[in-house]
Amino acid sequence: MAPPPPFGGAQACGHPPLWAGGRFGDDNVRVSRSKEINRSITAAAGSALRPLGLLQKGRSRTWYDDRAWWLIIAEFQPSHNPGTYLNVSAMWLWVERDHWAFDEGSRLYWRDDGSFVTRPPVGEPGWSEHVGFVKPDQFFRDITVTAGVAAARIAELRAQFPHVGAVAESLTSRTTRPDESPLWHAYHAGVAAAICGDVTQARRQLTRVVPADPAAGWQRSLAAQASELLGLLDDRVALRERLIQTVSQTRQRLKLPVAASGWDETGF
Repeated sequence: MAPPPPFGGAQACGHPPLWAGGRFGDDNVRVSRSKEINRSITAAAGSALRPLGLLQKGRSRTWYDDRAWWLIIAEFQPSHNPGTYLNVSAMWLWVERDHWAFDEGSRLYWRDDGSFVTRPPVGEPGWSEHVGFVKPDQFFRDITVTAGVAAARIAELRAQFPHVGAVAESLTSRTTRPDESPLWHAYHAGVAAAICGDVTQARRQLTRVVPADPAAGWQRSLAAQASELLGLLDDRVALRERLIQTVSQTRQRLKLPVAASGWDETGF
């Protein structure tokens, strides 16, 4: 049934009703298309990621793998054009913060055969970073491939970081990425090294996070946390207790459940 014309009817004034196409019609199309995109992403991601133990963050496009002291996040990122990008990353929980972040990893690029890279070779054709929506069956077919890419990258990150020692080795042996703050890189490398008992490396990295005059609020907060950890490097028991407390507080701020296990078996 059509809605009643307002104030006696727009047609009485010689104008077409507002709901006959135009802005309202376009809005309805956008809403319907957005719902279809979200339904397809939820279905494809659920089929590919739920068997791996991942959970959906509310009703969002974000899924996560809870590893106690770290997360693997898979985000089907909305875009200006109808469709989605894919970001998969590790997030370390040993820093005080109340938001989700990409610490080790980001945008993925893939081919139709499911192969993927984090940075495609310059000028090489055939790589996709966006799934565009044309029609429902096409989008579901394409997003199913993309969800499979997310699952493969998650398995790769699990294998890359089986314990804290692997994190320390990886972070302390590489240079800072172009899309990464040197302060965040040094902090995470320093914490991982500290947990593993490499006091020299931990001190070297954490000292880089304590600048003389931090400019931004997040820099001051990070510097304060690094400074506190520097003072605990010679007391492994106190250091471990403080980091477990930090992880627990960050999990609480992110509305994650209490981590029942994961510390001893991972070396943390």
